[in-house]
Amino acid sequence: MPLIRPLITNIRTSTDLHSLIFQLELTDGTVGYTDGTVGYGEAAENVKLTGENLATMATYAQNWAVELKGLEVAVALQKITHEPTYHAARYGIETALVDAIARAQQLAMRSYLKLPGTSMTLADDTTISIMDTAATKAATQRVIAAGYKHIKYKVSDAPSEIDRILSIQDLLPEDVTLRIDPNQTWSYAAAVTAMKRLQQATFKLAFIEQPVPVGQLEALRKLRQNSSIPIVADEAVFGFTDAQQIILGGYADMINIKLIKCGGPLEAIKIANFAAEHHANCLFGCTAEVNVALTMAACLSAGLKNVKYIDLDGLDYITAPPFTGGIISGNGQITLPRAPGLGLDLVADSTYLSKIL
Repeated sequence: MPLIRPLITNIRTSTDLHSLIFQLELTDGTVGYTDGTVGYGEAAENVKLTGENLATMATYAQNWAVELKGLEVAVALQKITHEPTYHAARYGIETALVDAIARAQQLAMRSYLKLPGTSMTLADDTTISIMDTAATKAATQRVIAAGYKHIKYKVSDAPSEIDRILSIQDLLPEDVTLRIDPNQTWSYAAAVTAMKRLQQATFKLAFIEQPVPVGQLEALRKLRQNSSIPIVADEAVFGFTDAQQIILGGYADMINIKLIKCGGPLEAIKIANFAAEHHANCLFGCTAEVNVALTMAACLSAGLKNVKYIDLDGLDYITAPPFTGGIISGNGQITLPRAPGLGLDLVADSTYLSKIL
């Protein structure tokens, strides 16, 4: 699916979105489930992040289709959640299975997952790519006019990058908060210099995501200890083991949970609960995805009390998602569905589907 505009980060430039869409059907009608109940999942391709392309994910998914077919749903769910590899494809399968079970039980997703949160709306951000100063100012004015109160800026390691970010100071209303995401691009020395300058800015800065490479955890911890700007560990945290290491080691103030990294909603809940036990907050993020993965991420974000921030702006870049229902997203706010499960249905227009599938 082509994006409305390119998404440019330090790691990659995306002009379109590639995802596997999963449709899972419950067929036997036992244990109170309605025969033919369907659930949906999504596994986005992000080779730079996960190392998985569509071909490897599809092969993995086809093998799992054989493994799971005919199993009782609880057994199938246990089997897939104990799979340690191929996180991107796994989260699509697990999401489809969880969606199908919740629909069959006529439960909203948070009720099925027994999550405590009750809010039906979330304050979202939007992302501005790496671009020149003039384009950055224009993009900033556009999203402010649209009503966004949280803006995330992708940045590179160019010496002029902080000048670019500081150039927007006079454009920002008092109620707008920024987020900075270098995607591992800064050295420790560059990060120290950049953060000193950012601390002197007039705008509100919520946090900086993964300023240094994932292998430099001690540098990450030193930055956290010597800066008033909160540090979020992103690429350094995939699954539960990574989250334990970052939180117990005091390497970051918060962790970024993404379904594509951790492998599915149940692992995401496990990570967030561990963080809560250790008084750590979470950011729930996404990659370029449509409203299947984003709806699951939003349901988890609303239900988990220590998810302090969300970065679920994928639909800001999507031309027309292939599903109806799910979250309603735009202008800095997400509204959750009230229907059972993810509340999604595949678009029925075959002409439309033929253009994007």
